[in-house]
Amino acid sequence: MTEAAAGRYDVGVVRAPLDKPRSSGARLQVAPSAGLLTEREREVLRCISLGASNKLAAQKLSISPSTVRTHVESVFRKLECSTRAAATLKATQLGLL
Repeated sequence: MTEAAAGRYDVGVVRAPLDKPRSSGARLQVAPSAGLLTEREREVLRCISLGASNKLAAQKLSISPSTVRTHVESVFRKLECSTRAAATLKATQLGLL
């Protein structure tokens, strides 16, 4: 059973803020946080935000699952989050995804 099927992720909830077009007035200021995550951290976060496991994200990005785990931990630390959903939401609000 996949993580999404097990109820661990609600892909619709995760995708909603990513798919919703932003009005110019609703966009948060990005400049202070633009360099917060590395490009690779954003790529990893993009994969896991769509429900990919570390193993699947690693396959998609041609890196090892332990490297994905390291990037995920770094993202959590930098965004001051402890879950994938929280990191996705915060990164979206900051304009990082």
